[in-house]
Amino acid sequence: MSRALLRLACVLFGASCAQAASPLAVLRMGRVDYVRATDVAERLNLRLRWISAHQLEMADSAHRVELPSEGRAATIDGMVVYLGNPTATRGGGLFLSKVDYERRLIPLVRPQLGGPPPARPRIIALDPGHGGSDHGTENPRLHMMEKTFTIDVGLRLRKLLESEGYQVVMTRTGDSRFSNYPLVDLPMRSQFANLKHADLFISIHFNATPPPDKRTRGTEVFSFAPRSQRSSDSWGRNEDDSEPNQQYPEPAPANRNDTWNVVLANVVQHELLHTLHTEDIGEKIAHWLVLRGLNCPGILVESAFISNDEEAGRVATPAFRQQIAEALAAGIRDYSAELDSLRPSLPAAASQPAAQPSVSPQRALMPPQRPS
Repeated sequence: MSRALLRLACVLFGASCAQAASPLAVLRMGRVDYVRATDVAERLNLRLRWISAHQLEMADSAHRVELPSEGRAATIDGMVVYLGNPTATRGGGLFLSKVDYERRLIPLVRPQLGGPPPARPRIIALDPGHGGSDHGTENPRLHMMEKTFTIDVGLRLRKLLESEGYQVVMTRTGDSRFSNYPLVDLPMRSQFANLKHADLFISIHFNATPPPDKRTRGTEVFSFAPRSQRSSDSWGRNEDDSEPNQQYPEPAPANRNDTWNVVLANVVQHELLHTLHTEDIGEKIAHWLVLRGLNCPGILVESAFISNDEEAGRVATPAFRQQIAEALAAGIRDYSAELDSLRPSLPAAASQPAAQPSVSPQRALMPPQRPS
């Protein structure tokens, strides 16, 4: 490329060129590389100010990021987003991990810097959690089993998506699963999505806490944890499950879509909170086996707690489950619109979902129909 063309490209794509041309200065703390918040704000063209002794704000007219002085619970555009590593202060300055800058902030504030967006989704894989001999979480007081409600939401969501022109494939359509062994069943769900050439994967679940906790409530959405980061909930157990490790020395296929997993999780969490009016307990990361092998962006959704009697009472109503399905459909539309916004030259006709021809059955991984 000539110098003139290179200069023109940098004018048109200045932020991307700047990011590639000058890596942020890195400070090693323990086993984690950190970057200075002031450098991040400058790189992302955000104004920076301390809004309290323990809270730093980075913002522009479209986005607002609030970072704790030491902690993982950030707030981005009004929603709770858990970082993979705690922030840290040194010499009066705030630092966040380089991975969080690249895999949390960039996807949510400047997704155009996250690389070429994937194709607009046309084939959606829905994974109603559990099934068959696996009841999932339960509320014995109200005689509720998670598997009953995940399949109901999945079927409702399939109907909505098909009416919009998407092709929908499901890991199960009845009270069944691929295998009674979770270490076999869960990877087969993502393998099924891959064989069906899915563009998007949504695993549908309901939450619970162990007795005697009946108070915890709310909505959370998980994406697969970036390489080197722990699951959000592992910190409370003081258990480091970061990768690589002895069990998983190689990068997970899901990590190829780190940026778009986060974009998807964020828009779905937003729609769920807006529609259900539940408590926001965060957009989180985890090493869910059902997400690990995916070739497409995917998330795991925990819409509500059935261990909380009040919230379980809402889950038991068809109207609430329909709201969940509608919120998930809206999140998929939002995700598609986000991808379109990153491809402004895409012809309008090409951006519309279209019904796809049936995919030839992969008999080894057909959705099971009979109870296992």
